[in-house]
Amino acid sequence: PSSKKMAQREQALLSKIFVTVIEAKNLPVADIGGKSDPYVLFKDVKGIRMSGKGLKTSTKKKTLDPVWNEQLPPAEWNYKLAKLVFKVYDHDTFSQDDLIAACSIPIDNFLDGQPKDMWVPLKNKFEGVVGALHGGNGQPQLHLNIRAEVHLPLVWPGQFVPVPGPRVTLGLGWDTAKKAGQIDLDASVVGLDAAGNIVERVFFQHLVGFGGAVRHKGDNRTGEGDGDDEEIFFELDRLPPTVTCLAIFIDSYTKVPFTKVKSAYMRLRDSVMLNTFAFFRLSKMTEHTGLFFGCMYRDPSGRFVFRTAAMPTNGAGPDMLPGLVRYLKDNQVL
Repeated sequence: PSSKKMAQREQALLSKIFVTVIEAKNLPVADIGGKSDPYVLFKDVKGIRMSGKGLKTSTKKKTLDPVWNEQLPPAEWNYKLAKLVFKVYDHDTFSQDDLIAACSIPIDNFLDGQPKDMWVPLKNKFEGVVGALHGGNGQPQLHLNIRAEVHLPLVWPGQFVPVPGPRVTLGLGWDTAKKAGQIDLDASVVGLDAAGNIVERVFFQHLVGFGGAVRHKGDNRTGEGDGDDEEIFFELDRLPPTVTCLAIFIDSYTKVPFTKVKSAYMRLRDSVMLNTFAFFRLSKMTEHTGLFFGCMYRDPSGRFVFRTAAMPTNGAGPDMLPGLVRYLKDNQVL
């Protein structure tokens, strides 16, 4: 499918985020008179769609404890969004506005679709002369009400998902924490027979396997760019009959633990209809260097299903075989 058609389908499935900025307290002092003229910017970040650089509240004059009670226009977001970012600025009439405080909130907090009323700690960002001489009393905080409208087909460990057709794409995406440097995550597939023996493995050094039924798009070593960073394509109706199960892994090639990854996700998409039918975000990063995402296999009726595992590992491929086989037998896949 063309990238244009994929973009159109993703556009139709965009979720929405609804934000009400209620108030703030203990903001940093930015003006000579011991006050600030604050407004809040809901920042445009990767995975969210806004006009300009973000959505703004009105400016409140000469206060460190402003009250807004303003509902911002709904913002559209997609599977690439990892966190919401809010910045508080001091408005200056004759010079550039000063950033005085900021915070970020993981999108995972809102995936249940329920409204969240929260006081969020703000990090003092003001480094001007006034900010060095004066400070608000106590921890700066921002009071928000946030609700997410979620159109992602979220999956949880142990969940079964019907595979809608024989053409399937696995997508892996990640972003690296600023101080971590480049992190190379790799997606791979291990095919097993009914006895738990490895039939073949497809990964960045072996891009095509199973008679052409599984194809790896190629290695992405940085996580940079739009869309999925790595993709593996499946034609399930072409799999050799000896293949009982396809186990899907994500692995840190450089053995840097997932705690150094800012955000990461895996998703399965119908390659014909372009619908994502299973989406999983690594919300709680661990010191492990790998993840067993789950497996695709035929149910008793002969139809393919996907079972989510989301099990942390310290590797992928042949070295994980004993634990993988044990899991598959315990869950009656083999």
